[in-house]
Amino acid sequence: MKLLALEFSTETASLALLDGGAAVAAAAVDASHRRSQGLFAAAAGLLKGAGWTFADVGAFAVGRGPGSYAGLRVSLTAANGWALPEHKPVWTVSSGAALAAEIFAERLEISQVAVSGDARRGMIWAGLFERGEGLGVRPVGEWKLWPTAARGTEWPGARWAEPERAPKAEWVGRLFFAGGASEDRQPIYLHPAVMAAPRFDAEGRLLDS
Repeated sequence: MKLLALEFSTETASLALLDGGAAVAAAAVDASHRRSQGLFAAAAGLLKGAGWTFADVGAFAVGRGPGSYAGLRVSLTAANGWALPEHKPVWTVSSGAALAAEIFAERLEISQVAVSGDARRGMIWAGLFERGEGLGVRPVGEWKLWPTAARGTEWPGARWAEPERAPKAEWVGRLFFAGGASEDRQPIYLHPAVMAAPRFDAEGRLLDS
């Protein structure tokens, strides 16, 4: 099966083409501005360079975060739109799992990987993964929201991924071919809750929110 994989959870976005589990081509995409424009132009160029068309693509695999909500929304919407006419599969996995799988492949002695990202307001989101069968990975517990100082100190038995390291579309695609159920087709977006300041009228009475 020919697969187009998308990973837009960070500004260092990427696309990849895989055929039967083997990487055919990949392209980095600057997703800092005009995310949708960059995605569609890069996808068209990548397919043309490989001698493929969208008709050749049998399925789409998308990293669903955590990360940039705008980038995740654009990539999921694009994959769903490309898949809709012929009802092709759209498979999703967390972007953190893709990064963990790549690190596991590089460091065979590691059994657990922690990934993290900026959640704003002095917080990070973090997830822990353990090595699975083959290229597979398994999440350990739930995603966490912690103060930035927790990076590298929590989960002391795990290898923490470098904070500037971005997941790649190629590894989203490799996890597709490794098997496993698709996750929800919704972005994972983790950030601290925003509390609105209370509002009072001229006489000091609390107004309804």
